[in-house]
Parts: sequence; C-alpha cells; structure tokens
Amino acid sequence: MNCEKLFYNDSFATTFTAEVVDCFENKDHFAIVLDKTLFYPEGGGQPCDHGVIRFGSSTAEIFDVREKNGIICHYSKTAIPVGTIIEGEIDFERRFDLMQQHTGEHILSGIIWQLYGYANVGFHLTDKDMSIDLSGPLSQADIDRCVDLANEIIIKNQPVTADYPDISKLEYRSKKALEGPVRIVTAGDADVCACCGTHLKTTGQAQMIVATDSMNYKGGTRIFFACGKRAFADYMAKNGYCLDISHLLSAKCDEITQKVRDKMTECENLKMQLAATKDELFGYWAEAVPAGEVGFIAKDGLSSVEIQRLCSKINEKCPTACVASKQADGTSKICLFSTACDTNKVGRAICTALGGKGGGKPGVFQGTFTADGDVESLLKGAL
Repeated sequence: MNCEKLFYNDSFATTFTAEVVDCFENKDHFAIVLDKTLFYPEGGGQPCDHGVIRFGSSTAEIFDVREKNGIICHYSKTAIPVGTIIEGEIDFERRFDLMQQHTGEHILSGIIWQLYGYANVGFHLTDKDMSIDLSGPLSQADIDRCVDLANEIIIKNQPVTADYPDISKLEYRSKKALEGPVRIVTAGDADVCACCGTHLKTTGQAQMIVATDSMNYKGGTRIFFACGKRAFADYMAKNGYCLDISHLLSAKCDEITQKVRDKMTECENLKMQLAATKDELFGYWAEAVPAGEVGFIAKDGLSSVEIQRLCSKINEKCPTACVASKQADGTSKICLFSTACDTNKVGRAICTALGGKGGGKPGVFQGTFTADGDVESLLKGAL
C-alpha cells in the first residue's frame, strides 16, 4: 500500500499518529513502513527529515527516510511490531532549515530564469551547504543583481503555494518533460516550478539570501548560497573574520582588502630580497667547500629548493656535489648533483643506510632519511 504523505498537507506540522504496516531488517537496522507519515523522504535534491517514533514507553530514532515505488521506509536501529499505533515527531528545526534553503533556491533560480533564461541543471542541498548549477555563465555583478532581486521578493513576503494545476497551458520550470499530475510550487512572483519538496508558506519566511561563492562549472556557473538562519550565521562568521583582520591591520573594515593586498606585495618583495640574500650566502658557502672530485656540506633548516640551489653552486667547482640538511621535524634531506657518477645509485645507498628513500633524474638525486649518520663518509664509500 502507498503511504499517505502528510507533509504535503501541512509542511509546518510536527507530530502525527499512524499505524505500522511493515517492519523488516535491513543490514544493521530496520525499515519501518507506516500507513501515513510526516517524514519527508530524500528526493528532489532535498535531504530527508529526521525525528522520533514513540510507541508505548519506547522510542525509535529515525535517521533516514527513503521512498521507493510509493513505499516510504523510515530507518531506525529499533524494530516496531506490525500493527502498532505510533506517534511520530519530526525534527522541526531541521525541517524548517531545509525549507528555508529549498524555498530560497526556488526564488533565486526563478529570478535567474526570468533575467537570463538559464536553467537550474543541478541542485545540491546538505545539512551544511547548498549550491545550484546553471546552464550559462554569470558574472559576479550578475549574481549580485539576482541575489538583490531575490531578497526583494523575500521582503514582499509573498505566498508560496503548492498544488496540481492543469499544466497543458502552464509555463513552469522543470528539468525534464513531465506527464500526468504534476506538483507545481509557486514562490511569489519569482518562480513557478515542478517540485516534490517541502516549502515555506511565504517568501518572507526565507528571511534572506546570500551568495557565498561561485565558480565556472561545465560551461555554466555554480553558485553557493545560504538562506535564513544559515545566511545570518554566514554573515556573523565573516563579520567576525573582518573584525579580526581589521584589528590585526589597524584598519577599518572597508580598508582591509587594500591593506591585505599591500601586505602581500610587501611580503613578495621581502621574499625576493631574502632569496637574493640567500643566493649570495650560498655562493659564500660554496666557495668555502674545498675544490676536488667531491664537494660536501651540511647545513640545517634548508628547504628542498634551497638545498638544490646550494648543491648546484658546489657542482660548478666539484664534479660530484652533495648537500645534507636536518629539518625541524628531525628528518634530514639530501641532494646530490654529479657529472661523474650514477646519482641514483649513490643517493639510494646513502638513504637506505639511514632509513630513508629518494629518487630523481640522471645527474640529480633528492632523498629524505630519518636516522643520524655520517653522510659524508657514506657518500665517499658509495662512490
């Protein structure tokens, strides 16, 4: 038998009474089938409801709800006997949050459809974030315009309705061609769309919409956004970040972007100066290495790139050059340049002896090892 979908009668109802018509084991939990339910099953991009089912003195936690062939299964770790009369209660805080997001998505998608004719080809809603994929490109200015208009619809507090009209002459959004009774959700003046989800009663209940990010995606645009309490939480968090940065930079919030750019430019200039200074220092270190067939030096705290630069300078005067550098985490790095030996063979012999590994191209070897040891002696012994 098909389950009566009470969530379509009143999306703001929180409790209901029903009878268990089936209960069967499914892996490590149970699937409970009721004759009617307020629990919305996952579908149409909207996550399912969570909540509890009470029977007698017992309670079954509902952590997932799915529908297949008209049968809605409520998943729980607790079994309930067939024929039991239960009282169900959905987690309304979760339901309301999901309705805010879903209705807000309709408002924004409808505005974009009206202005640019782009279809919403992908809707992703989770407990933490939400995004839509659009069939065409939008600039940041375009997105800002759409979000502004969407918020105007919210401020007008227009009705949100869901019914089954005659669709033969109705213009509505849909990802695919539909036949038979089609549930149409109308979100104020913003949207008319085929949808199976639960929704708010007015656009004003969405409270606000903010776009949090966007990206080019498959020739179109993916927009990340938030509505209602999520949007306010996003504002509070980002305002906090701005204030923290403002205090760190001793700048007003509307000045921090330029201040950060200035700091980044300053850092890049300092990096270039430091690199030039280090390069000069590496030249002095290389000069101090005695000329000969093998040149070796050990210096702590050098990065992989710095080890290569120093090794290259030593290799200019010594056919085989080797640099070892102990790191702050206790490991050591090694680099070997040579025009006179098989660097992979020699380098691997050193690293293996010291509990490490490495590799490279002909003439250049880089490795890492963990044990302490006399690298210079191992180098000479491996040549």
